[in-house]
Amino acid sequence: AGRRGLALRPTDGEALGHAARSAGQRGDRELAERLLGRVLRLDPEAVWRERADLTLKGGAHAKALPMLQRALALAPDFPEALNNLGGALLGLRRQEEAGRHYRRAIQLRPGYPDPWNNAGSALQERGDTAMALDHYRRAVALSPAHPAAYANMGETIRSSASGLADFRVAEALCRRALTLVPGHGAALNALSVLCLDLRRLEEAEAGFRTLIERNPESAQAGFNLSLVLLTSGRLREGWEHYEERWRIGEIPVPKAPGRLWTGEPLEGRSILLHAEQGHGDTLQFVRYAPMVAERGGRVHLAVHNGLRRLMERIPGLEGVYDLYGRLPATEVHCPLLSLPRAFETELGSIPAAVPYLNSDPAEVERWRARLPADGRFKVGLVWSGDPRPHSPKANAVDRRRSLTLAALAPLAAAGDILFVSLQKGTPAAQAKEPPPGMALIDPMDAVTDFADTAALMRCLDLIVTVDTSVAHLAGGLGKPVWVLSRFNGCWRWLDHRTDSPWYPTLRLFHQPAPGDWEPAVAQLAGALAEWLRSRAAHPF
Repeated sequence: AGRRGLALRPTDGEALGHAARSAGQRGDRELAERLLGRVLRLDPEAVWRERADLTLKGGAHAKALPMLQRALALAPDFPEALNNLGGALLGLRRQEEAGRHYRRAIQLRPGYPDPWNNAGSALQERGDTAMALDHYRRAVALSPAHPAAYANMGETIRSSASGLADFRVAEALCRRALTLVPGHGAALNALSVLCLDLRRLEEAEAGFRTLIERNPESAQAGFNLSLVLLTSGRLREGWEHYEERWRIGEIPVPKAPGRLWTGEPLEGRSILLHAEQGHGDTLQFVRYAPMVAERGGRVHLAVHNGLRRLMERIPGLEGVYDLYGRLPATEVHCPLLSLPRAFETELGSIPAAVPYLNSDPAEVERWRARLPADGRFKVGLVWSGDPRPHSPKANAVDRRRSLTLAALAPLAAAGDILFVSLQKGTPAAQAKEPPPGMALIDPMDAVTDFADTAALMRCLDLIVTVDTSVAHLAGGLGKPVWVLSRFNGCWRWLDHRTDSPWYPTLRLFHQPAPGDWEPAVAQLAGALAEWLRSRAAHPF
């Protein structure tokens, strides 16, 4: 029909535009550009919008941005162009600017559902869940068959879910979108992430593999598949897909010197190993640094400043640097979480010898002198993680993994124990009012970095913590450590195991259902009472 229209009116800009869109949808970008070149002479504003639309569909947000700006310069009050400009800016993580353009599109055409939906996405990325949901609902009210809005609602409710009921609502919304448009990409991705959360790993894997089959370049689907594979213990394939983390735009791509090292013999070359995510990730994967030296590398290590003093005690390092300071010029580099891939790590070959972290003996004795020498067993306690309010996704994870000190009240009944707070940040204030019967001291005012925390831990008998960097520090020191883990725990703890191949001294206590901490705390309290009886009966 398009070809017939062009045969009748070869200079019809609208017909040429439809033909260009059709070619773009078929994947023939060369023909689409050629047709748009013809439209350019007839309708400049339309061609810039069409070119930008094709470019946006290919994920090239930065390239589409000046095209949309050109289109809006020609027609400033065009809602579709404003909506697409918001999409380009949102893809570049410029949420505030995107929101302004979405609001302008809504102001010009209040009944246009797409900017309502897209403005919801901008609000969600900023962490404003309630307002995001309001916008998605408005989009659905305007267009009841709007699959993207249903998918976005489902993902938003999933990401902030506090219990199983929320997950059920989120699943129903995702399935509604898939009923409207079978195979809808965003809905299938959101549903597959939900299946991962609920440990329906086969369903999650099938969904992500379907998305990758449709679009092999999908970084988000590849990264999400890596989480399924790592959780299920298929580490070798998981590490390969985990490299997609650099393309999804959630962590900055490292500006490290030299090329990426992938495991080959180093033969005396210099290499920079560098942190990339949280403190816990660094503490877990720095175990590979001496192994890199054994492959012939002159190893330099860049970490967050609070870890430097602890890392300087690792043998075989040429130097330890502030991650955000001046770094040495090296021939190759490797992010710490890419080291398992370089060493082809599988479940049976995880380097689990502990301790691989150590403290200054003199510092340990100074900390020991600060603690009561009354013979009571000393148990370190952490009940909350780092909320990271600047990162909505990390903040949502922290809300799921964190408790209050009051929620740990059952531990006080385990026996005659002196609890020692290892809690930092705002939740540390709760230590001033411990639950009834809990003997708790808080020495953390004197802790300045992880080296201090490590030396303090050396003086304790056991560490009890939620899933935070303290778990990795205790595990790396070879201290007994018990971890309270949310139902959809981190991939590194695998699928509801009670032990960890990464840390021989670690024990896991899981929520039996999303948001249900009480049974996990009760189980840990019972284990603590048994541990105390066993230690009392066999003190040596």
